[in-house]
Amino acid sequence: MQRFRWAQLFFASLGLLVAAFAAHASDENFKLMCTADGEFLQVSSDHSVPEARCKAIAERALKAYAFITKQSEWKDPGIVRANPLQFRLLGGNLKVLGYAKGPNLMVMRDSYMDESLSEGTLAHELAHIQDLRQLQGKRFPSFMLEGRALTMGNAYRMSIGQKPNTYDQQMAGSAVRFTAGQAEELLNEFRGQGWNNQAIGTVLVEYMRTKWNGGIPAIQPRLSRLIEGMAKGEEFEAAFQKEFAASAHSLGDAFAAHLNATKGNAAARLQGTIWQSVSAPTTAQPSAADTAEMLLYAAEWLDD
Repeated sequence: MQRFRWAQLFFASLGLLVAAFAAHASDENFKLMCTADGEFLQVSSDHSVPEARCKAIAERALKAYAFITKQSEWKDPGIVRANPLQFRLLGGNLKVLGYAKGPNLMVMRDSYMDESLSEGTLAHELAHIQDLRQLQGKRFPSFMLEGRALTMGNAYRMSIGQKPNTYDQQMAGSAVRFTAGQAEELLNEFRGQGWNNQAIGTVLVEYMRTKWNGGIPAIQPRLSRLIEGMAKGEEFEAAFQKEFAASAHSLGDAFAAHLNATKGNAAARLQGTIWQSVSAPTTAQPSAADTAEMLLYAAEWLDD
């Protein structure tokens, strides 16, 4: 298997998809509706939002933000609270569900906040925001950031009592379907677009947590250390070697071997992962409509 091009550190994003929605989130369209936690969280909207609803949404966002902070175990958690967090609610019938733009802005469709899956989107997007704040402008492989955010979103949903749903079945199906060849292509394409680019990062992070070198249960704090090392000026490869006592290339090779060894064996592929308890994983490729909706849940985001 060819060595992964880990050195090419670009953010992968569905720029064309999100840019269309970002235009609707321009500053002049929004009015401050409420604040929370002092003025750390500032909720704005492009339409009228009752104060009680605004405050309830703000409290949900703060709860998810605290969960991500705890999961990440940042050495300096003050960094993730150093600047106010702008939270914007979009009205209308846009397909956008939620996304983060840079380290200070999160956008959600107001009506989507009534759906249970929005809790996972909150945690996912706020994981991106915290990572971007900690990275302080440094670049990090997007598939790993997405995998980290998606697994945190799942953990948050489960922590508040939600059960696996259709989205989790689709993600489990992707985990079962991937081949080593597909993984090589996806992990080498830092600017790639699509559901698979999101899913492969999640499968990789879960592989690290459950299988790689005997499994790394504290994978989220360890990835935080990697991010913090890069923020101090370390190159990705050096920071990875320092944190995991192994090269990123060796992880790629081990991951490929795991995919080969579990090909065609869903139970073995999902054993120990967040999808082990998902009933009847959907192994078919998502439809175009499903993919669009899921990718928007997966929170494609733009950097400044």
